[in-house]
Amino acid sequence: MDRLTRGGFDILLLAVSTAIAAGAWFVVSERQSFEFLFLAVIASAFAVLPQRRALIQATYVVILGGAIAVHSAIDAGDGSAGRELARWTVLTGTVIVVGFVLQRMARSLHRRTVVAEAVAELGQQALRATEPDDLLERALRVAVDLLDTDYGTALRQLPDGRVRVAAELGPDAMPAGTILKLARSGSYALHILNSGQPLASSDLRHDSRITAPGPLLERGVVSGVAAPVPGADGALGVLAVHSRRRRTFTEAEVAVVQTLANVVATAWEQAANREQLHHQSLHDPLTGLPNRGLFLDRLKQALVRRERWDARSMDNVTVMLLDLDGFKSVNDTYGHAAGDEVLRAVAHRFAAVIRPEDTVARFGGDEFAVLCGQVPDETMAITLGQRILTAAAAPLVTPWATVTVGASLGITMVEWSARREVTIEALLAEADAALYRAKERGRGRLEVFNEDVKAQAQAQLDLESELRHAIDNDELTLHYQPIRSTSDQHLLGVEALVRWNHPERGMLSPDHFLPLAERTGLIVPLGEWVLRTACDEIAHWQRREPRPPGEAVHVAVNVSARQLEDPSLPQQIRSILNEAAIVDGTLVLELTETALLDGGDEALSSLTQLRAAGAQLSLDDFGTGYSSLVHLARFPISTLKIDRSFVAGLGHDHKSAAIVSAVIALGNQLDVHVIAEGVETSHQLATLRRMNCYAVQGFLLDEPHPLPPL
Repeated sequence: MDRLTRGGFDILLLAVSTAIAAGAWFVVSERQSFEFLFLAVIASAFAVLPQRRALIQATYVVILGGAIAVHSAIDAGDGSAGRELARWTVLTGTVIVVGFVLQRMARSLHRRTVVAEAVAELGQQALRATEPDDLLERALRVAVDLLDTDYGTALRQLPDGRVRVAAELGPDAMPAGTILKLARSGSYALHILNSGQPLASSDLRHDSRITAPGPLLERGVVSGVAAPVPGADGALGVLAVHSRRRRTFTEAEVAVVQTLANVVATAWEQAANREQLHHQSLHDPLTGLPNRGLFLDRLKQALVRRERWDARSMDNVTVMLLDLDGFKSVNDTYGHAAGDEVLRAVAHRFAAVIRPEDTVARFGGDEFAVLCGQVPDETMAITLGQRILTAAAAPLVTPWATVTVGASLGITMVEWSARREVTIEALLAEADAALYRAKERGRGRLEVFNEDVKAQAQAQLDLESELRHAIDNDELTLHYQPIRSTSDQHLLGVEALVRWNHPERGMLSPDHFLPLAERTGLIVPLGEWVLRTACDEIAHWQRREPRPPGEAVHVAVNVSARQLEDPSLPQQIRSILNEAAIVDGTLVLELTETALLDGGDEALSSLTQLRAAGAQLSLDDFGTGYSSLVHLARFPISTLKIDRSFVAGLGHDHKSAAIVSAVIALGNQLDVHVIAEGVETSHQLATLRRMNCYAVQGFLLDEPHPLPPL
């Protein structure tokens, strides 16, 4: 009931009480009936009016009723006036006490209900509130209304320890964002924040627990109750209500403020969690740099600004893509923890050397991107790019070692005045083409996208499209190079080597298209075709020229790192072997050390499954990778090939000879067959025979041929 309604009801009760008294005065015989009406008036007062007004109404009724009782006793002449007055006093007093108690109970129950409903509603809003300040004001309004105070205040502690006003309701309210000048010791707000406990004070001016809060006292505040807004690592702020009249706050009222403070805490923490999740969704967790999504969004905005043709902004759009050079060797040599340390360090360097208006992002792995605005010309773009390359090339001190990595960088630039349509995809493709040219020309350098780069990129795209069709159009073929016994050169097996019979360019060797297949992922379907074709043909040869199982000709097929990453590869091998029905153990998969290193523990699991599927495993180009001896001990390798660079040194390089001899001796000790590839001279063959090498392969004995030399 609002104040206007209560005021009208108050006047009505006074009028009714006066009317009842007038009736009882003249109709004495109905005095008991009038007493009942008086008691009903008292009950109605306590049921509707506040305690103070209800007591005024009750006192008025008691006086009127007492006067009527005395008047009736005098008229009766029996000397019972005293007894009647006492009886009336006891009767009305009992009704007043009961009404007072019931009213207190009803008010307490009502307050609890209102608090529960408000907290439930605010709690639901806190969980989904996108603007916690709106909920904060509603919580303050609930606190002020329930506790009938003049002010409601919410304070927020900043990371640097300062305290600001988050919201305030009341006369002369301080604006949100106001930084409070707090007392150095005994501050009211800091007392709540540091103790983490609520504080209720009936007289803030003389409370010994705190220093008198000047901003509140200046506005006439006398009493107040404040509660901490709890957080996971301490109080986040303070929620308080204050009154200009002196009053004592009950435990229930303190609990109301603390409950509302808890709701505010939920809203603040939910907002912080959403902000953190939003930040994580747009930033790389390892380096803290913007991720691909945020970079693309900023690039999109830059292109939108460019489309406005605002000559005053000179907002050229410059995109750089870069890869780290030598990063893989850090991972291979020192492990992924060292690699992560290097990525964090170079990311910090990149962020330090770019301009404030630029964006550097991590796309993934060791690939980064830079977006630059307001670059007037290509010279400035190159200067900025060179600054990044210099930062990448400086030595990095890690807990493992001091390492040096460089970077290759590709730049594309579209000027604000250039009347050409550009898209995000096109710019990234141009920068990637320039990056590829930088790597191709020796790494550690930058290239700017131009017509030459564009032509090369287009040629690569055309070649990629043609290669896709080549797989479907039976343009691929296999050549086979024999692997022979070193002692008597009898045939042990063949290595399958893919060729592309290009309809216009003729027969292409793997060097012309395998790197492209690796980059584009076409190596996976191409590798499956090689495996299936080689097994079908070797099965045909084995049936045509049968040999004892232990002497059957084997076929070696190269498997790339991309293929090894495919979890379906073991099942694919098993299916191919079952369909081809070649002699058990005659399919050999040749793997590079790089493929093994890139795969880690997953590679070990995959190789174990490949062995179980029926394939033998060979380590190709042995001696040119990292941790070769570790591979022999860790992986189920049955054959290794000495790299041709060591074989080429036989006869004139004693170091190469020593390495080849040591590898052969090691293989014999480990029961691993050693094959020397790249044998091109009789002297090399004779030297390998003296070293007791198991097998040889090279142009001295055979060149790759479409048919096996059976």
